[in-house]
Amino acid sequence: MALFSVYATRRLWANALERLTPLAHVEQWSALTPVPREELLRQVRTADALLCMADDVIDAEVIAAGERLRVISTVSAGVEHIDLAAAAAGRVVVCHTPGAADDAVADLTFALVLACARHLVEADLQVMRREWQFWYPDMFLGTDLRNATLGIVGLGHIGVKVAQRAQGFGMRVLYADPVRRHDAELSLGVQYGALDDLLREADFVTLHVPLTRTTYHLLDARRLRLMKPTAYLINMARGPVVVHDALVQALREGWITGVGLDVYDREPLPVDDPLLTLPNVVLTPHIGANTRNAMATMMRVAAEQVVQVLRGERPAHPVELPPEEKAA
Repeated sequence: MALFSVYATRRLWANALERLTPLAHVEQWSALTPVPREELLRQVRTADALLCMADDVIDAEVIAAGERLRVISTVSAGVEHIDLAAAAAGRVVVCHTPGAADDAVADLTFALVLACARHLVEADLQVMRREWQFWYPDMFLGTDLRNATLGIVGLGHIGVKVAQRAQGFGMRVLYADPVRRHDAELSLGVQYGALDDLLREADFVTLHVPLTRTTYHLLDARRLRLMKPTAYLINMARGPVVVHDALVQALREGWITGVGLDVYDREPLPVDDPLLTLPNVVLTPHIGANTRNAMATMMRVAAEQVVQVLRGERPAHPVELPPEEKAA
């Protein structure tokens, strides 16, 4: 007989379910669409554990509704969708899955770099629309990656993997981070500097920072204007790291040449969003972590941490309340 009750906001993969079912009865939302809020509030009332995804809003109301709730485990590295203060106040442990998708996100980062540099989306559309009639020398002229400067904003685990991939393309790599990484400078040859200086020098800027009070709107109009008019911005962090309206203006007015985006300040992207009308964008639907290996690992690790907490053990990857929120 199951000792606990677990609610999952999406259909779990077999490798996650097999870890939970010996200990708990598992209910899960089986549709592809996100669980409706009313259903989430209803299910969490009797749940000992909540296994959620990055697009679920786990706010104070949801946490308060979980009278038996002991753990929230998210299938994501980011936790900005969870009210950590409310969880701490309710003595609910929060867990995440850092590191599981680092390679997947780094790969998509470079896919977007290449798509921007070589106009892949525009070129594909021309062929698919049967508009390609002849070749000419300045057709879809791209940007060479060799000897180009890549600026990495946030040299954490993903940023390091992006720097490793840049080595293979012969790029010069700059990075900006609150913590200087002497080890990475020695092993990868990356150069440390201030964010504003990085923006001025880089031909490609990639974002890999968590969304916090410090990084919210990190790239505003002033900073976007610092970038080269020939530069590209790749956002693999979170949408609100960049001021949306300023980005649209930058693309329209030629402050930068283009962007590759996997994240947005509103997701899914509204149908009337001006980004959808611009020719100098490459847009993907927040699929940075979506590879078979990465998703399987994230599901497994999230489930294992539910089991650890329900057994009274410390989870592998607990999330602590940020110091600024503890002081607030």
